[in-house]
Amino acid sequence: MAQHPAHAQTHRHLDQPSPIDVQKALGGATYPTTRDKLVETARGNGADQEVVALVRRLPDKNYDSPAAVSKQISRTP
Repeated sequence: MAQHPAHAQTHRHLDQPSPIDVQKALGGATYPTTRDKLVETARGNGADQEVVALVRRLPDKNYDSPAAVSKQISRTP
């Protein structure tokens, strides 16, 4: 049975930046990396405040790939 769209892991809050905007902001990041380094990368790439705030809300842990970041973002309010 398919999940209701509101419960899908890829569902994002309407006020969240798009996954594409986040990945653009994190372009050039070297993995594995930390949340703080991702925030620095986003700022260095000129990301808007919504993207930086979203990355800052990620759990403080190591991320081994862009896919790991995207997965965590889909779970971050």
